[in-house]
Amino acid sequence: MLESYDIKKLLHIQDESITLTQIDRQTLKGSLTNIVRGKMTYTPNYCPKCGTKNNDYGIIKYGTKLSKIVWNKVAGYPTRLYLKKQRFYCKSCTQTFSAHSSEVEEHCFISKKVKQHIGFQSREDLSMKYIAEEHTVSPSTVKRVISTFAQVYYPDFQALPPCLLFDEFKSVKNVKGSMSFIYADGDTHEVIDILPDRRKAYLKLHFQKYPLKVREQVKLVVIDMNAAYEFFIRELFPNAKIIIDRFHIIQLINRSLNRIRVKVMKQYNRSSYPYKGIYNKFKNHWRLLLKEERALSSTDYKYYSCFGQTTQQHVVDTLLSFSSELKESYRFYQDLLHALKTRNYTQFRSTLENTTFDYHNTMKVSQRTLHYHLKEGHIETAFLYRYSNGPLEGSNNKVKNIKRTAYGFISFNSFRNRLVLSLKMKPKKRRLIE
Repeated sequence: MLESYDIKKLLHIQDESITLTQIDRQTLKGSLTNIVRGKMTYTPNYCPKCGTKNNDYGIIKYGTKLSKIVWNKVAGYPTRLYLKKQRFYCKSCTQTFSAHSSEVEEHCFISKKVKQHIGFQSREDLSMKYIAEEHTVSPSTVKRVISTFAQVYYPDFQALPPCLLFDEFKSVKNVKGSMSFIYADGDTHEVIDILPDRRKAYLKLHFQKYPLKVREQVKLVVIDMNAAYEFFIRELFPNAKIIIDRFHIIQLINRSLNRIRVKVMKQYNRSSYPYKGIYNKFKNHWRLLLKEERALSSTDYKYYSCFGQTTQQHVVDTLLSFSSELKESYRFYQDLLHALKTRNYTQFRSTLENTTFDYHNTMKVSQRTLHYHLKEGHIETAFLYRYSNGPLEGSNNKVKNIKRTAYGFISFNSFRNRLVLSLKMKPKKRRLIE
């Protein structure tokens, strides 16, 4: 037969003043619920009202009070702890008070273990409504618990890592700008803080909270091609070199080539023969044009729609034969892509400076953008250092998943609190700069 100790062990109750007496099941709010009954009593050392010590029976027992405490599920059933708390009467101040347990906060009917489990599940990609149903509490309670746990985190304005990663993501509706700002440690990949606005004025006010001595310790900052970041980095981080993320360099020329493909594709009428076949060739096999040329197979024959049994190299060569503009841009794209893959800065610079286009297309615009960053030295640092925004892009993906699961957030504070737990942001120890 189970003893009170065994039941306490099953429910992870560590308070020695609690004694469990009975377990049964009842239907509460339409759900079969475990009801664990018990009592809690002890001899208090002093009165919490007046501070009088419990000498010569100055504090006496004064009946009990029933508390219905929400507990974690057991065997898939909601669980409630019906606890008879001892009441006390102080003869000195003539006030009464109840026994207090370490298992639940004062004036609260949700156990600490339930709150801890809510905080743990909030780190995962789960909606607050689902978490509330799992713990038989309201979504407002889940929101309140998340806010309590998130308040533990605070950025350390007395320290910054040598390398910072900057990025942005689509924000919620109640912020002034459409995008929010996130930055992280380039070495540990830990997110440092999440800000509601990415605009220059707001970012300057935030980073000015760090003393100049701290900001001077930053040596590298990884960004995308946002010009606003470049100007305020020079002003606030005097010793920092700017690194243009390699992914965004590839993305720039990748998108330009894809736009040219679409432009060429639209020159052929989709509804008339024989142009329909050409249109479909460009539409169905666009991924092969963006693939690295050295990864294309010229010996492995497979079936490709509109081509029949052929190789990847033959498909690409056929597509390029329809437009000299596309062929010219494709060669420029492949040369830059290979230079980035092999980390050959000399080849990248030579390709960028020596290539001339016979057509005024989007690739020419991308070339001018890259040429500007080349002169500023931002691209050279991308070849010299292996830092990238990849870890931060992964965090942004988790941010998007959480927002999508929740069907959006109205308040940025609620959104940020959830992200603090989901991204496992940890409070840093405050250190003084010597």
